Amino acid sequence: MKCPGGCGEVINLSLNPNQRPRWQVSEDFWLRPTIHPSIHQKNKCGCHFWINSGQVRWCKDGRPDASTDC
Repeated sequence: MKCPGGCGEVINLSLNPNQRPRWQVSEDFWLRPTIHPSIHQKNKCGCHFWINSGQVRWCKDGRPDASTDC
């Protein structure tokens, strides 16, 4: 998936249960994804967010500001 902060970075999340870190994806009745745990970009954009029922929920201080490329 592409970073929702707009930096263009492609985010790859491991779903492999034998690998760390790993994420779990579930879908609701309308096939909207929920991803657990949160996603924290370690690149210069630094976005930190949750995806819940297809919506991006930004963590405190996790949304990029105007001073970054993201």
